[in-house]
Amino acid sequence: MQIHYVTANPSGNITLFVLDPIPPEQRKVVNRFLLEMEPTAEQVGCFAVAGNHTTVTMMGGEFCGNASRSSAAYALLLQNKDQGDFMVSCSGCSEALPARAKKVKDRTYETVIKLQPPLKTGTIPLSYERESVECQLISLPGIDHYIYFTPNLDYVDKEQLFQSLQREVSRWPEPEAYGLMLVDPGSLEVIPAVYVCKTGTLYWENSCGSGAASVAAALALRQGRSLEVELSMPGGKLTAGADIQDGKVVSLHLGGLVEFGEEKTAELK
Repeated sequence: MQIHYVTANPSGNITLFVLDPIPPEQRKVVNRFLLEMEPTAEQVGCFAVAGNHTTVTMMGGEFCGNASRSSAAYALLLQNKDQGDFMVSCSGCSEALPARAKKVKDRTYETVIKLQPPLKTGTIPLSYERESVECQLISLPGIDHYIYFTPNLDYVDKEQLFQSLQREVSRWPEPEAYGLMLVDPGSLEVIPAVYVCKTGTLYWENSCGSGAASVAAALALRQGRSLEVELSMPGGKLTAGADIQDGKVVSLHLGGLVEFGEEKTAELK
């Protein structure tokens, strides 16, 4: 099987866009093959475009904010235009999302996408270092995020905290994917982890778009006001915003740069 793909780099969250349709029963194999081929990549999704409507199908059926906004940028690249508006359909999300892309330089684009508001929010306790700590839940279509605020990111035992989260999540019906966002509320530095259930993959990612939007939602709920923040992730910066009405998050948006490599071909035997 020949696989045509292109590498998207949205703030370090390296994403491989497969340009061929992949049957659902082959996605796990293709996902593993491409991640082995491209060791810097963190995720794989199938890309398709018809006019100004793009479709992204992640290999684990999860939702991905970075892949969604990258799809708008790649569609603009294919159109060879300087800017454009798109509707983006992504796995795990029932509605098409509006996105705007603008060319910055060759194969580099600035994109902003509007996300669906959280399905639910709340808090959960996690066992950590023999104590109970609180995480804020932001449940988005296709992915749940758990936000842990701490001023001492350097001293967090990341693996222990994630294992505690896994034990807690295993008590409920399995989601498509879930993330743990470690956040310094002062510096707005974020360390993101995402686990995709169908592919069984865990990455401490360079950036996470839906996680960034969830952090904005959690901050807005904590502060009781609408806001926009620039978050520093290991791979770069993301802009995320949340609008609050009557104590609820009613809209989210996510923005940042996306860079593209050249199209490649791989042979899966």
